[in-house]
Amino acid sequence: MSRLGKKSIIIIALVALAIIIAIKYLPRFFTTVNEVELLSDQGISDGPYVFLDDEQATIKWISNDALYTKDIGIADDIQMHGEVNYQFNIEQLHALVLNQRDTYSNVSNLAVLSDIHGQYDLFIRLLKASSIIDSNGNWNYNDGHLVIIGDAFDRGDKVTETLWHILKLADQASQKGGGVHYLLGNHDIMVLNADLRYINEKYNDVEEKTGISYDQLFGKNTLMGQWLRACPVVLRINNIAFNHAGLSMDMVNSGQTIKGINQTFATGIIDNNKDSIRADKELALLARSSGPIWYRGYFRDTTLTNASIDSILHHFNVDHIVVGHTSMERVEVLFDHRILAADTSIKRGEKGELLIIENNSFYRAGLDGEKKLLW
Repeated sequence: MSRLGKKSIIIIALVALAIIIAIKYLPRFFTTVNEVELLSDQGISDGPYVFLDDEQATIKWISNDALYTKDIGIADDIQMHGEVNYQFNIEQLHALVLNQRDTYSNVSNLAVLSDIHGQYDLFIRLLKASSIIDSNGNWNYNDGHLVIIGDAFDRGDKVTETLWHILKLADQASQKGGGVHYLLGNHDIMVLNADLRYINEKYNDVEEKTGISYDQLFGKNTLMGQWLRACPVVLRINNIAFNHAGLSMDMVNSGQTIKGINQTFATGIIDNNKDSIRADKELALLARSSGPIWYRGYFRDTTLTNASIDSILHHFNVDHIVVGHTSMERVEVLFDHRILAADTSIKRGEKGELLIIENNSFYRAGLDGEKKLLW
């Protein structure tokens, strides 16, 4: 090959490399950053709510009682300024939140809590106390996993802040080999299904200011709504099942599986009406008192024995089940370490605990950050 031919090949290769680099990196320099100020010194703040429409998005937020609306591109960034400071690319975050799994293995470190119910400040204090996040609220748990067993919604007045901070941590954790998992609880599904009996009065003001029903702020056409609809009801990590309320013998006897439960909620229960759910035997089982978002049998069913629990564990192929939903004063261990209760009454806004699982040892940790060995 002639010297000229070699030069031509080198030039072509360099041009191709330059094109690849430009395609990959140049959009970052031209991405529009949309600033969202969330001020509450002279009124309420809330949002942002991101409505998706093909290549476009509309963001709505309230700052000092005033509603702001802006149409932007789906490839744009949003920079939030407020209690949650977070810059994200809509397209990239959308892809991340839709990529939900219900089974993980080889996870060494886990932190777990449940039933935040809008108590954002206490939620953050607990995570900081155990160094799950740093002093600025950023992910600090390296390749560890954080599991939130449902019910961020209702009661408290900082639901939106809680949800955005969970998404921020999920984004940051994914970049460090860790994970953040949000499981759906009964109050989450109530809101998605337009049962708004327990929302804080602040969100009645939000409805009035936006002109949008609270459930539709989390509708199927929103970023937050699509994320929530992709979240599982039951999650398995290593040999542990996590679920908001519990897995019952009725679920065992009807042959339910983790994947099947998650699929049924996604396609048959969320966005469905009560009459249709009650008319279907399987839907009624899963959506009512024997199902995974309402069950309280571990705490109230006196006929349950260790043998019953062993049957449930064997059916779902796990050694432990961790639940929320039923409020305790601290993390509790039941049925000879088989069942753990992680709803530590955070909803009261006063105190709470994390369940910490590290290298097969189980601990509880409160606002002082001290880990107390469970076993």
